Amino acid sequence: MRPAFLWPGHISMPRGHQDLIAAAAQAHAAGRLDDAKRYAVEALRDNPNDPDASLIAGIVSFKQNQPALAIPYFEQILDQDPESFDAPFWLSLVYRKIGRLPIARDMARRAIAAKPSDEHAANQLGLCHLDLGERTEALACFQTACSLAPRFAPFYDNAGRALQALGRNPEAIQAFRQVLALGPERPAALYRLGDAYMIESLVDPAAECAKRLLHMDPNSASGNLLMARALIGGGRVEEGAKFAARAIELAPNNAVPVAYYGRALQSLGRIEEADEQFERSIRLEPRQGFAYHSLVHNHRVKPEDRPLVEKMTALVKDPELPRREIIQLEYGLGKALEDLGDFEQAMSHFDAANRIDHELKVGVAPFSPAQLEETARFLVETFDRSFLLAHSKTKQTSETPIFVVGMMRSGTTLAEQILSSHGDVGGAGEQLFWPENAGSSDRIFRAGTLDVEKLDRLAAEYLRLLEQIAPGKAHVVDKMNSNYLLVGLLHIAFPNAHFVHMRRHPVDTCLSIWATPVANGIDLCARKENVVFQYRQYLRVMEHWRSIIPSDRLLDVQYEQLVSDREPVTRSVLEFCGLEWDEACLRPEKNQRSVRTPSVWQVRQPVYKTSVERWRKYEPWLGAFAELFDTVP
Repeated sequence: MRPAFLWPGHISMPRGHQDLIAAAAQAHAAGRLDDAKRYAVEALRDNPNDPDASLIAGIVSFKQNQPALAIPYFEQILDQDPESFDAPFWLSLVYRKIGRLPIARDMARRAIAAKPSDEHAANQLGLCHLDLGERTEALACFQTACSLAPRFAPFYDNAGRALQALGRNPEAIQAFRQVLALGPERPAALYRLGDAYMIESLVDPAAECAKRLLHMDPNSASGNLLMARALIGGGRVEEGAKFAARAIELAPNNAVPVAYYGRALQSLGRIEEADEQFERSIRLEPRQGFAYHSLVHNHRVKPEDRPLVEKMTALVKDPELPRREIIQLEYGLGKALEDLGDFEQAMSHFDAANRIDHELKVGVAPFSPAQLEETARFLVETFDRSFLLAHSKTKQTSETPIFVVGMMRSGTTLAEQILSSHGDVGGAGEQLFWPENAGSSDRIFRAGTLDVEKLDRLAAEYLRLLEQIAPGKAHVVDKMNSNYLLVGLLHIAFPNAHFVHMRRHPVDTCLSIWATPVANGIDLCARKENVVFQYRQYLRVMEHWRSIIPSDRLLDVQYEQLVSDREPVTRSVLEFCGLEWDEACLRPEKNQRSVRTPSVWQVRQPVYKTSVERWRKYEPWLGAFAELFDTVP
């Protein structure tokens, strides 16, 4: 018979009450939770009101995933000492773990009241606020925790999460970078940093994060997923699809890589296969927005798809669904209901999507009519004929670039698909090279004078980029639509380059912008009036370019004419660009190059006319867009 003073494992039982407390504390510190619990419980038998024994018993119960057993221990301490710090702090952890968030928040506040300088209590309150959707309050708590413990990386990680939830993504990037700077390098922080870069369309830094993740663990599902997203976002879609497929192998029940694999297939024109992936992603995770949005944009929604629309309608009312997912659902519902002929409801969903998108862009520079007007004024007053003549000493004679420009949603993707269907022409998609290197005038202007030597260096670097993208092609199309602001500068850099300006009915253009997710860094669509104002400034700038750029370098192409009278208009575009006729240009839907714009489904269809006069369907609900009827050419 085993002596009474021996416990399992032949550990001698401490004899005195304080010895039991000390033994419980030592066992807990050593990670021997069962022993710690036994000693603490035995001490409580001797003295049921001992707060030290209750605290250890409660903490161990919590760590052993027995929150219901932990609560009475902590509550007993709080009953005895209402000013206690430890009891409410641990109760906050327990209640948060079991999902009782309001009481968890209240307990964290009590802990802070007892010890205002405790960084972990500030962090815990921040986590409660974040779980409750109180993002501003959460950020304030995490910032307090960071100030109290500036070398503790997890607090910066939580601050980054709160900043992302607030739409302040550039600041979130800085927070996640601080996490990694403090070390050690954590896979979760690397992924979050890469995800933040992807939200800003910074695909190269995101790819670098993915490389570091995969170097740490080649079988990391998150690393493969991040690399897939970066490659797909950077136009290397086929390569990205392989990483997405690998991520699915590593995490077969994760809906996210499945959806991105579907997006890659969609971009490559493999529409039916993409449908299968989007549907599989939804089965794995019905509470999302990304796959639903992609699915309804993959084909025309029909009456038999009503159950899908009903699911999406129910989801947008889910208060716990992240708002970025809600935005995807709202845009998707707008498109679906338009397909089904319910235009009033479609517009209401587009309105909601734009409103929520604006609310999430707290950290993005707000829409500034004054700045837009100043930019237009600078371009019109600076780039006149005499300025072009004075700076015409460029070294570049290349005819390689073909710049397709225009307001977004004006048909630039279709124009690129038509041109890049030609055997001598490659497609570069939307290249950020010129907006990043010359979009700010002070980068290439010195004391009001254009730095032609620097412009020449940029031009040479750009040509090398085009050669990498489309090796061996005589011409390469860059369809970055915002290059319309840089036509004068680009004409100086490439006097032999051609500019194809896509024009579309102004109200249809603005309606399409309103119905399409806008890049994260642009806060344009809070109000229809903003879109109208930008459109008018765009018209002003293009009218100026038309007056000073030679007509053999700048061609206006009316979208409506292109889709209604395809062959003559296509011939005129090819002739303008110095290209021989190629029948393939009449079948842009057969073009196998990947497409990454919101037009991905449309460009895989034969050229169609259904987008012409789309505004008529929405006439009662156009609002400020109707002001643009006076600009119809």
